[in-house]
Amino acid sequence: MPIVRAYHHNDPNGKGKIDKMQRFARMVDKIESFLSIWLLGIIVLLVFFSSLLRYIGFPINGADTIAETLFVWLIYIGADQVLRKDRHLGVDFFTQRLPVRIRNFISIVVLLVMLAFLVLVTYFGMSLTLANNGRILGDLPISYSFVAMAIPIGTFLMCLTIIVRILVLIWDFKN
Repeated sequence: MPIVRAYHHNDPNGKGKIDKMQRFARMVDKIESFLSIWLLGIIVLLVFFSSLLRYIGFPINGADTIAETLFVWLIYIGADQVLRKDRHLGVDFFTQRLPVRIRNFISIVVLLVMLAFLVLVTYFGMSLTLANNGRILGDLPISYSFVAMAIPIGTFLMCLTIIVRILVLIWDFKN
């Protein structure tokens, strides 16, 4: 169940908490959508003009490195958007035939496993970012940490998304 869509309960106290989480999720989703559109646009323009200028004899040094760096950020931001909208590929042939409470319980267990994995990736992504602080990105005067930072930031955003989904499922499980 996507957490960006409206989620209503009969209990007014619980509904307020769920609504606040969903407002936060919608705000993050809008920011990520804006960033994704701009990053993709910049990547396309950069690659297009770099190719055009290279063809006429005026190559842009480092354009491919910048495009690759922005693409890494786009991947991690997009992964969180897909997770938030529940658009990842999944096989639910068997789980859809189960009662709702069992389905929610299985979803919570799967999300907890995903959360544990993402916490590990976030931790090791932070280590990678700190380890590459002095490394320079190709010919550009930019630290490689800027690329590596996409990993912990992107996986942290995915952790937040999963935590919100777990809380929504637990609330649904109680009611």
